[in-house]
Amino acid sequence: MTSIGLLASAFVLLAACAGTGLSGKTPEQVVEQRAQQRLDALMAQDITKVMTYTTPTYRMRVTPERYASRYAGVSSWTEARVGQVNCEEDRCDVKVMVTYQMSRPKMINTRPLDETWIKVDGSWYIYHQQ
Repeated sequence: MTSIGLLASAFVLLAACAGTGLSGKTPEQVVEQRAQQRLDALMAQDITKVMTYTTPTYRMRVTPERYASRYAGVSSWTEARVGQVNCEEDRCDVKVMVTYQMSRPKMINTRPLDETWIKVDGSWYIYHQQ
C-alpha cells in the first residue's frame, strides 16, 4: 500500500472511531464535560444553550420559557459543579453539587442534585420527564 493509501486509511479509521464514541474518552468523561458545560450555561442563564443539552424529543415538547421556569432559582447559585458520574450502557447517573446564597437567613448552602443522562443517536443528553 502506498503512503497515500495508508494516510487515507488512517483518516477513515479516525473518522469511524470519532463517530462511534471511541475517541479516547470514556462515557463518564464525555458526560462529565457535557454536564459541566450545561451547568455553566445555566449559571450564565443562557437557556437557549442549556436547551441543547436536553433530548431532541424534550426540545420538541417544551418551550425555552417553560424550561427556564424550571430553573427560576438559578440566579441565587454561586457555584455548580459535577461531583460524580456513574455510567451503565446508555445511561449515566450524575451528582451535581450546587452552592447557593439564601436570602433569609443570610447563609450559603451546598446541596446535591441528581441528574440522569442518556445516550440518543450517539450523543449524551440530560433526561427530563415532562
